[in-house]
Amino acid sequence: MKTREKIPSIYAYNDFRKFLVDYQAARQKIEPTFSKSQFSRSLLLPNTRSYLNDVLRGKKVSETFVERIIASVGFDKHEAQFFRTLVRFNQAGNIEERELFFEQLIVLNRTPKRVLDKDILVYYSKWYHSVLRALLEIHRFDGDYARLAKRLSPPITPREAKKAVDLMIRLGIVAKNASGAYKPAEKSIAAPENMRDDLLRQYQLRFLSLAQTVLAQQPGTVPYSSTNTVSISEQGLKRLLALTGKFQDQVRSLVHKDESPAARVFNIGIVIYPLSK
Repeated sequence: MKTREKIPSIYAYNDFRKFLVDYQAARQKIEPTFSKSQFSRSLLLPNTRSYLNDVLRGKKVSETFVERIIASVGFDKHEAQFFRTLVRFNQAGNIEERELFFEQLIVLNRTPKRVLDKDILVYYSKWYHSVLRALLEIHRFDGDYARLAKRLSPPITPREAKKAVDLMIRLGIVAKNASGAYKPAEKSIAAPENMRDDLLRQYQLRFLSLAQTVLAQQPGTVPYSSTNTVSISEQGLKRLLALTGKFQDQVRSLVHKDESPAARVFNIGIVIYPLSK
């Protein structure tokens, strides 16, 4: 194969299927004769074109075919390990497995020239990073990490608090103000577009799990909770999703324009999911 530099880096991906799509497109630019059939043959599947399409549609990839893909793409030792872990993360059957492989992905990421991307990955790996960022808006941080850590519910360790603050300073989402206190650089931030996949869903799952704990153990601290189960048309669903998007925009606007000093940190979660086929 021609220059590896033109092939996308596996470290830039959070979804192995998206990598396979981009890999095929890059190979075709380098080698116009390259096709899905040729890729299938490299995976020792000479009589089928549908395997890769099935994988891209969600079919699980066995360890045997993971190794064949690794050999076909030509990953080095470290890239191969990252790819194996990424496949396991994307195909994990429960939250515990996803958590395990998610942490491994962070450790295995070897993209030194994209430090910011890696730091963003770390930022969304812990629920308390975003909570601390919001807490710094209402808490004058004077270097007392033990006090800062205790302000969270549930509390974290002083070491975790220090690592989180250092990370946010590196990312530029927390900075010193005129009086020397560390404060959020913006009142509201959103995940980058390339994070809207499994890694972001893993982050959201942590907050859903945290909501379960708070509702079960500290119901008196929850100012509002509600569930709605509805039957709706496809057109109605589109309207509902648009309405939800507008609500999120209104929340960000309200927070940004809030004229009174912030008093507490809250999480607002909205999940729309099917309960029928």
